Amino acid sequence: MKQLIPLLIAATCGIVLIITAFIPATVTWGEVAAVWFDILAAIAFVLGGANLLKIHLQRISEQEEGWAYSGITVVTFLLTLIVGLLKWNVPPNLDQEFLGETFVRVPVEQIPESMHYSVPVDLPAELVHHHLPLSSHRQFSVEINESGERITSIGFIGWMTANQKRELTQHHQRLDWQCAIDQLAETASPPPELNGVVRYVPNHRSLSVDGPLALEGETLLRSQSETADWQKSIDQLAEKSRRITQIPAADLPEGFEIPESILDRVSLGTETIDISGPISQSLKEELIDVFPRSRPMTSEQIDEFIQQLAKLPGGLTEPQTAFVRNSLEGAWTADQLIVVLNEADTPQPGKKSYCDLLAEQLAGGTVLLETIPPSGNATPLNEEQIAALKSVLFDPARSLHEISAALSTAGHFSQAQQSALDEFLGKQPTIGTRNRQLVVGLLSGDQQLSPEQLDFLLASYREEHNWRERVHAAMLAAHVTKYPWSGEYVAVGSPFWWSYEYAFTPLTATMFSLLAFFVASAAFRAFRAKNLDAFLLLGTAFIILLGRTSAAVILTAGLPDSLAFLRIENITMFIMSVINTAGNRAIMIGISLGIVSTSLKVLLGVDRSYLGSGDD
Repeated sequence: MKQLIPLLIAATCGIVLIITAFIPATVTWGEVAAVWFDILAAIAFVLGGANLLKIHLQRISEQEEGWAYSGITVVTFLLTLIVGLLKWNVPPNLDQEFLGETFVRVPVEQIPESMHYSVPVDLPAELVHHHLPLSSHRQFSVEINESGERITSIGFIGWMTANQKRELTQHHQRLDWQCAIDQLAETASPPPELNGVVRYVPNHRSLSVDGPLALEGETLLRSQSETADWQKSIDQLAEKSRRITQIPAADLPEGFEIPESILDRVSLGTETIDISGPISQSLKEELIDVFPRSRPMTSEQIDEFIQQLAKLPGGLTEPQTAFVRNSLEGAWTADQLIVVLNEADTPQPGKKSYCDLLAEQLAGGTVLLETIPPSGNATPLNEEQIAALKSVLFDPARSLHEISAALSTAGHFSQAQQSALDEFLGKQPTIGTRNRQLVVGLLSGDQQLSPEQLDFLLASYREEHNWRERVHAAMLAAHVTKYPWSGEYVAVGSPFWWSYEYAFTPLTATMFSLLAFFVASAAFRAFRAKNLDAFLLLGTAFIILLGRTSAAVILTAGLPDSLAFLRIENITMFIMSVINTAGNRAIMIGISLGIVSTSLKVLLGVDRSYLGSGDD
């Protein structure tokens, strides 16, 4: 039985994997088998580790010959296991972290009664016979009448998030159900002062605040309940979310100013920049976005830029000059921005609520249109606005942030156009990034740039890169890690990385160094031209070894182009790509046939040597 069960498992998995390789309809079988294989492999690793410890500890206990090596093996195995499992000093995976948010544990049971919401409904009870979405099952509740046929009300504990609303709405495609969820979501929503700032995360059983908790928001949260647990949670939330993070104010970017949109959270002192609360990705981008964006340039401005670059030591070749001119002329234009702003002011259709659609259906409507036709007409930019826009764009002394004020002064400028303007400018590279792209293109091929030219082009990018690094470091310092073990085992600085980098890698290099001397001595004994086969082997090995050195190029550099195939480096390439490839293919075919035959013997139970016995 001990041999039969592993044999059946191996045969079943092997046959399933063979079938899935040839029948596409059975691919899912292979996925299931692979999962079970991983589970069994994990168990096998555990058993293998236990067996390793048993054998080596027994040798140490009995002090057999070489027991010291067993001690080294046991110690290194345990150390590797510990640093691999515990993940000491491993930075968290930022993709799984909630950047900019602060969490305080609040179980659903502790949510105040004032945050328990319900709406009366009249729905069939069968609608809740199916499993509700997992994101809401702790908070969603229903009341059913005595007959058990109708739902009289639905309730929700805490504030419903947009994701919960979407999943509950899509749970049934009935308009009466979707309308009821809409009404419940509207009822179970936070006060306007907290909307989009505070949310309840049921999967984490936590109350979350985005950024620092304002005093007004804190007062509103405290008013929900007078219980000690709730008040303690709000104390923790306020304290954690208002923690101050500082960035040294030395060597700030030239002309640095804090954007008006974040002045309530960021202040500039004499020695530091103080940031209140955790730094989200959006706040980080606003702090970083202090460098001027690239803008359209006139022909005269392009000529001036090229002349400045050409006057520096090194000059510019004709291809480099043409590349710079084409790159600068190919940037975005004022006409593109005008088209974007005109399209943004086009009225957009509205969207009806599920309750509106339900009312239409009950009124006898047959065609239910989910959208409301747009009202009003688009107002394109007038000539005065276009002139003001171009005057800002082509004046390097003026900031692109002045465009909004110039357009508003000269005519109609809507909020939609403002959003489109911000989005358009946000997609354009900074001047430092643009110049770095120029450097990459100017250094293509055999082209060169002098150190002075590189400094001229890359100075702004270096300053931008350094500032990005400082803000990113501040974001990590302000962040409270939620999943400390989410990082990679081999993250730089972790003990596992240290043991691999400074223990395993040097030992591997030592082993291969010793192997190189062994191979050299073995080759000296084997490569003796006793016959034609040995002579061919010796000659081929000599050519390959010589072809990997610079001597090969020097020795045969004098051969004319008509005899280029006789150059040692070309002969080496021919041997490796043609003769060696053919030999490798023959070996791989033999290996494949061996794998197939061995696998069949194992699957059919002919060969059971892997079970520890060569007997059939």
